[in-house]
Amino acid sequence: MCNPAYTKTAATHISAEPISTCASGADNVCYAVGVPETTADSTTGNIYIQMSAPTSYSWVGLGAGSQEMAGANMFIMYADGTGNVTVSSRLGKGETQPLYSASTASTLQLMAGSGVSNGIMLANILCTDCKSWSSGTLSTTSTSSNWIGAWKAGSALDSTDLSETITYHDSHTSFALDLSKATIATDSNPFTSAVEATSSASTTGAVTQAAKPNQQVIWAHGLGMALAFAIFYPLGSAIMPMIGKWQIHAGWQVITWLSMWAFFGLGVFGAQQRDLPALGHLHHRHYLKYRQRGVISYIHLYWGRILIILGAINGGLGLQLTHAPSSWITAYMVIAIVVYLLYAGIKVFAVVRRRNREAAPPKTSAKMWPSSGYVDLGDEVPMNNWYAPRSEK
Repeated sequence: MCNPAYTKTAATHISAEPISTCASGADNVCYAVGVPETTADSTTGNIYIQMSAPTSYSWVGLGAGSQEMAGANMFIMYADGTGNVTVSSRLGKGETQPLYSASTASTLQLMAGSGVSNGIMLANILCTDCKSWSSGTLSTTSTSSNWIGAWKAGSALDSTDLSETITYHDSHTSFALDLSKATIATDSNPFTSAVEATSSASTTGAVTQAAKPNQQVIWAHGLGMALAFAIFYPLGSAIMPMIGKWQIHAGWQVITWLSMWAFFGLGVFGAQQRDLPALGHLHHRHYLKYRQRGVISYIHLYWGRILIILGAINGGLGLQLTHAPSSWITAYMVIAIVVYLLYAGIKVFAVVRRRNREAAPPKTSAKMWPSSGYVDLGDEVPMNNWYAPRSEK
């Protein structure tokens, strides 16, 4: 249930009140914005912002001017430990913790009604210079202004330090606000008559929630890619020296390859497909014809090995970037190391066995009848590494 901390009276026109929204996926994390008429008609001026969230959250953030962290003008709210809240102005630099800097911070003032009460943190904020900052601007007449929100559940920070360290958010959202519908008649605190309201208090048509990737799809992408590169590709490569059936090896790798691209499509768009199976096909055709490796063979073998290693590393980096639990990262590392050690052992065994075969005496045929141009009766005849067709069983 979305519960903005302020409400409108039925007699008030929609354009004379702030607009509000509550974050999708969070428990009553809500935001509201009000723009005085004098600000809407000017390049500078005051903007009123409200942030509210249960005290079960360690911190809550709101960012203006962008639908990603980089370039956003961010406001971080957390309890100060004395019954009030701290709001820290910070510039977003990307997928890293936003840091406070007095030289770039917006000028904020906590207004009446702010504080911690009945399990709710509430900040009624006056920002006197939020229409522009060093890395962006906010158009107060835009019908689709960009905003982001983030939150972290946990114990209270209980700090008045504007530079307080915050831990990585649990989740985040992005949305667009029609600030032309956020106009308020007077340049004063629009949140002073606050009472609890239901989600119907959000301004209809003034908020557009951005589409957010399904978390299950993202996890499916990560899990699928991890399985492909940490297990299936190494095992598929090991099939050849283990059982010598190139058809099974090729089939296994093709299925793994197709699965890899299916999982890849879940998480990444616009990447260029690499034609690795074609290299494998050319390699096996060359080997069947000449019974030895050629240039295309080594391209196939080493390109494949490089991609397997890079894929495993990329899987680990993906877990780090998504801030997966440390137990997941440890499990991935252990499984990958075990599988790759097994893979390396099979490869070493295959190389040793091949060299032993090459060092062995050549295969011999039956003895030939004596005749001009032929060997004498009883002499051993080298077969020049020719392989007779295998008999069908």
